[in-house]
Amino acid sequence: MHVLGRINESCILGNMSTDENNLSTSEYKFTFRETGSTLTSERHFSATTPEVAKEMFEFACRKDEVSVDEVDIAVWNRWADRWDQVSSLEEVSGSH
Repeated sequence: MHVLGRINESCILGNMSTDENNLSTSEYKFTFRETGSTLTSERHFSATTPEVAKEMFEFACRKDEVSVDEVDIAVWNRWADRWDQVSSLEEVSGSH
């Protein structure tokens, strides 16, 4: 019996909607300074949008009990081989 011949695409992919199939991830870099420190740090997250990356960053800060100031966010532009600042930083960064 040849089982692989019976597996169809919907069985492999499940019931994902076309929106879920079209989501691509980007790498986001958060450059920040811990409250009371003069040193800057970076954290990187792969996410589908800057908002999702922000949620991941905020979760990591809460988990590690880190209070941060001066947060900058950039997205990796793989076509230009550089980091591009996220223009809507006010919408993305919030109090932690």
